[in-house]
Amino acid sequence: MEKTIYERNISALLEVNPALAANLFALTSNTKFSVYQGKELIDINIIENETHRFLYEQPSIDLEKAIKEAETKFSRYPVLFFYGIGNGIFYKLISANPAHKHIIIIEPEIEILYIALNFIDIAEDIHKERIVLELSSQMTFGEGLSIAYKGDIKPYVKLYDLQIHSPFYDHYHRDIQEMNAILMRSFKQMVINHGNDTNDALIGIEQHVYNLPKMVENFQVQTLISQNKNTNAVIISTGPSLAKQLPLLKEYAPYMTLICIDASLPILQEHGIVPDVVVSMERVQLTSKFFENISPEVKEKTYFVVSSLTHKQTILNLSECNLVLAMRPLSYMRYFEMPEFGYIGSGMSAANLGYQLAYYMNHKNIILIGQDLAYSDDGKSHAKGHIFSETEVKHRENDLVVTKYGGEGVIKTTIVWDMFRNFFEKDIEVTTHEGMSTYNCTEGGARIYGAIEQPFLDVLTEIVHMDSPKIPIHIQRTSSEEVPALLKHAYDKTQEMIDYGLEFKEEIETLFIDIVGEIEKLEELNNSNMLETIEYDKLIDLSEQIDRIKEKVESIEFSQTFVDTVQSYIFHQELDLAKIVVKNSETDVEKKAKLIEWIIAHRYWLFSLAGGIEAELTAITRGRPPLIEVCHRLKLI
Repeated sequence: MEKTIYERNISALLEVNPALAANLFALTSNTKFSVYQGKELIDINIIENETHRFLYEQPSIDLEKAIKEAETKFSRYPVLFFYGIGNGIFYKLISANPAHKHIIIIEPEIEILYIALNFIDIAEDIHKERIVLELSSQMTFGEGLSIAYKGDIKPYVKLYDLQIHSPFYDHYHRDIQEMNAILMRSFKQMVINHGNDTNDALIGIEQHVYNLPKMVENFQVQTLISQNKNTNAVIISTGPSLAKQLPLLKEYAPYMTLICIDASLPILQEHGIVPDVVVSMERVQLTSKFFENISPEVKEKTYFVVSSLTHKQTILNLSECNLVLAMRPLSYMRYFEMPEFGYIGSGMSAANLGYQLAYYMNHKNIILIGQDLAYSDDGKSHAKGHIFSETEVKHRENDLVVTKYGGEGVIKTTIVWDMFRNFFEKDIEVTTHEGMSTYNCTEGGARIYGAIEQPFLDVLTEIVHMDSPKIPIHIQRTSSEEVPALLKHAYDKTQEMIDYGLEFKEEIETLFIDIVGEIEKLEELNNSNMLETIEYDKLIDLSEQIDRIKEKVESIEFSQTFVDTVQSYIFHQELDLAKIVVKNSETDVEKKAKLIEWIIAHRYWLFSLAGGIEAELTAITRGRPPLIEVCHRLKLI
């Protein structure tokens, strides 16, 4: 039996947004809204039964006008955002424009969505994510971030504007503001994640390559994860509220996994608390100071899960400890294809890393303490006993104000702490869907949405069984038989990166030189008032070469090797290039002007791309000596 329009739409939706599909499955009829259909398909109207408000005054006329306006203004926009699906016909018709790669629609009323999906067949567009449907009640920061990270959407976030095609939706102004805030926050986080400090990325790459021998000789993070048998974990951060939680933490420490961030270790040692795991992910040497005076008991019982891009002084300070160098889920680290040593730490703080570790270790309950992510009422930024002082972070003019723990009132935070909070909320959304519970027992600071706010003692009393001590984690280092093969593999991967980078850089530089020469010709013709003699065939050829370079930049090979460095060089330029892409160019003169603008704009883009590759090649070369030395010593190369 042939599927109905609704069934086809739902089948497609099940594959891309099962949560929304499940909500629609539960809806068998519409009671809040009624449908009126004329003779023509376009003449479909919807009325809200209680208010008697119609979606359209005259469906065919209103939709025709809306479509004309959209295609006049947005005909070349690859990405469009709309609030309200209406009867769906507007989107069915504008999706015929192949320039629109993604049309994101946020609908506040599930019944309206149900009605629209009964009338218009957009199953193929849903399946290919050309049309992305979201219910506003299900729209979260995590969902917004997943939208922001879609490959075809990222370059166009500067063009974002939440459009409304029907005045009916003006009545949802508060919901529109909330959706707009979520999307803007998501786009901002995505842009920040691409980085604006290339130096950080290069330091990380150099130190990661430098640390590869130490990584393979020590413990494997996946072995650590697989050995956990405990149900409850507590993540111990260094917010101002930590001090008041320490007596309870010490009492319950034997019954749950203690994961503390690097800065918390000196404080725990001072109070006689031995953590099971310490996490650290900073590149800077200053972090190594947290590991200068480690007690014999901690050296014996604690595992130090440290990002493989850490500073060599940190590794030196941990040389007598149980060291687990773990690769982060960065593209160039995944390129090494050594999953036993990764991939963990997608957030921006050690606490984010600790939370993800607790998740991967399959703890059913994860407790946060000391996770203030805000200044205390008396202006302190860190806990008592912090080695750099309780006021290490000073108040600044650009500090933010966010909702306070408990939901009543606001509290001051920093831009950086707010980014940490974003990652927590994203990860908590994932763990909640998987049946895990996150308790924020900080009892102060900023609210972390998605976490259950509850006093520390109440949670401990509820979930921790004092008659069931935790099972200690004991794992073995990488066997001496495995190490040579792993070292040779790591060496080969670094050599592959170098060979590929040198070849691609040469291709980019060749095109850059051609474009610089052509731009000089254009400037000479302009100065001589001879623009009519421009060789547009040559410009078209250069544009096609740019397209081929861009295809390589978007390839899997480039993404795995150089994107983490060059994205901070070129991503912000891509946001500006998007403005050229969407420019209307109907006449021959407009098309030629747009072509020239496109070529000129890519001069610096190509220069930056080649420069980013060169910088990473230098970083890899500078980090390789220890790897080369040990491979020579073992006669592996």
